[in-house]
Formats: sequence, structure tokens, C-alpha cells
Amino acid sequence: MFLANVSLFDFRNYMELDLALERSATVFFGGNAQGKTNLLEAVALAALTRSPRTQQAAELVRFGQAAARVTCGVQTDTGLKELEVRINLSPVAAGSRASRKFTVNGIPRRSSDVIGSLRVVLFWPDDLQLVKGPGEGRRRFLNTLLSQIDRDHARELNRYSHLLTQRNALLRAIREARQPVDGLDVWTTAVAESGAAIMVERQRRLLELQPIAAAFHRELSDDRERLELRYRPAGARIGEAPLELVVEQLKAAMREARDEEIGRGQTAVGPQRDDVEVWLDDHEARLYASQGQQRSAVLSLKLAELHYLAEVTGEQPVLLLDDVMSELDPARRERLLAALEPGPQALITAADLNDLPKSILERAAVFRVEQGGIHA
Repeated sequence: MFLANVSLFDFRNYMELDLALERSATVFFGGNAQGKTNLLEAVALAALTRSPRTQQAAELVRFGQAAARVTCGVQTDTGLKELEVRINLSPVAAGSRASRKFTVNGIPRRSSDVIGSLRVVLFWPDDLQLVKGPGEGRRRFLNTLLSQIDRDHARELNRYSHLLTQRNALLRAIREARQPVDGLDVWTTAVAESGAAIMVERQRRLLELQPIAAAFHRELSDDRERLELRYRPAGARIGEAPLELVVEQLKAAMREARDEEIGRGQTAVGPQRDDVEVWLDDHEARLYASQGQQRSAVLSLKLAELHYLAEVTGEQPVLLLDDVMSELDPARRERLLAALEPGPQALITAADLNDLPKSILERAAVFRVEQGGIHA
């Protein structure tokens, strides 16, 4: 598959855009706040059904407008598939409420049924915090990867989110003496069953991703460092444990933490608190690695994600690189560029064309981005 065209209407700072894309590399350059990142965000929104930059969908609608639309044409072996996201604002007392609607070839779809129609690998400057930042970023990395491989996993993540919201609401109601505590068992069981399914799948996929990331890191470090990914599930010991045992472990952990959970009004264990530790040799990279070592580890993870998606699905994902070339030193930049040959379709942004090597510019379509407009 490849991204054939992108159409925007009142999205961020774009009033209207209809852009055909090359199958290889396309470069977008221009100053800050002109719309480069917004364009890549629109593609990510169509592919992942959520923005990688904000949880507030209302922010995606151009200022002063009531709705926005993103349409992506995806060329597949069976023909052109059109993915569309519409964001509509409706006034409420505190401002505006945003609703999202998805269609594939004009037919309404649930968000979990859209994911995987266009697979992408994102690499933003913020991803350079992936190793040393909080666990939320590493959980998002796993969720994005697994959802694009398996729509059932995407559905389970949605189901778990709804169950967790309900259980947390009940915990707060119990704390405020508005509900009896004996109603908690039903929600504990439901959350444990869904959470265990997510955690077991995370463990399985991470074990498959690990050797790929380690191989890339050996290249980046000239075989001087050994990278290891360690899954740290919250409330269970997974290993080779069957799903049923993981469910029981989560239920037991929630029962043990019940008083704490009621006091906080939040579920204390489960996949929403998992983490993935990145180790270099015998040290956790988050705590002991230099900035250069951490950046090499992040690059290894992103290259592994790109390779693994292609290996599992049999199709190259679209690579979205948002101004990361200027953040990488020449050696790491060259390793990333090597992944593009012959490699996937890539959309690359840069503030300055001098940040990009001639080897890319000579074979890429190049556009200047200015005030929400794109010019050849």
C-alpha cells in the first residue's frame, strides 16, 4: 500500500488542500508554525484515528470553523481506498465538544475498524524522549504498533478504556459513600479479563520485536552495546503464564489494593500502568545511558517498528519523519536514511533543506509549506 493523496478542509491552519503524493519520498520544508507538522498529523489521524499530538479533537478544527475533514487516498493491490475523518464541533456551556466520524469508501466505520487500512510509523522530535521519558510514551509506542497489526487488539484497547472508566467512576462513588463496595467485584473481573488479554499480547509481541531492535542497535553501536527490552506488567507476572492465570493475578492484585484504589478513585494495576524498560548491557538506559546512547536506542526502536510492521503484514508502512534529521548526528542520520532505500514511502519535514542530505533531495518531490499552503 502507499498514500496516493491527502485532502484537507479546515484542518488546523489549512483552509483547503488537495495534494497528490509520490510513492517514494516527499519533502516538505518551511519555517516554524507554517503547517509542516500539521500535514503529517493529518495523515497520522487518518491512519490511527487519533492525533499523536493532542487528545482534544476540537484543537484540530481551524479557528472559527465548525468542522474539519481529512481524506487520504490509499492505493492497495485491489484499488484505491478512501479513508475520511470528519470532526464536528457542537457548542456546550464550557466551549465546544468535538465528535469524530470515520468512513472507508464513504461507508461509516468504527475507529477500530479503520486502523490498519493505512499503516504508518511516526518519528517526531518528542520521540527522542521515548527512552528517558515516562512510561506513557512507551505504552503508546506499543499500543500504536499492536493496533496496526491486529484490529482485535485495537478493539480490546477501546473496550478496556471504557471498562476502566466505569470502574474508576465506581471507585470514586464508593469513596463518597454513594455506592456500596460489593458492586466492585463485577467490574474488577471485567477489567482483569480485558487487561490480561492486552498484557499477554504485549508480552508476545515485545519478545518478537526484541531481537530486531537489538540487531539494529548492534549496527548503530558498532557492536559495542547490547540492547534489551524488558516488559514490566503492573499487577501480574506473565512469562509463559496462560491467560487465565494472568486474569487471576490481576484480580488478586486489585483486591489487595482495594483500599488504596478507593482512596485514590483510580485502578492501581493493569496495562494502563505497564512499562517497557530499555536496557543497554547491564544498565537501564533511562537512568544510566548518555544522551547519545539514548538516541541510538530510540532510533533502534523506531527502525525495529518499521521492520516489524513490514514483516508481519507483508506491506511497507508509510514513514512520517517530522524534523528529526536536524536532531540526529551524521552517523544516526545515515542509518535512518539507509532504511529508506529502497524502503517505504516517506513524508519528511524540515525547517531547512540543508538539514537533509543530497541523496534524499535528488530523488524526492520537494514542496515549500507557507501559512497553510503547499507550493512546488
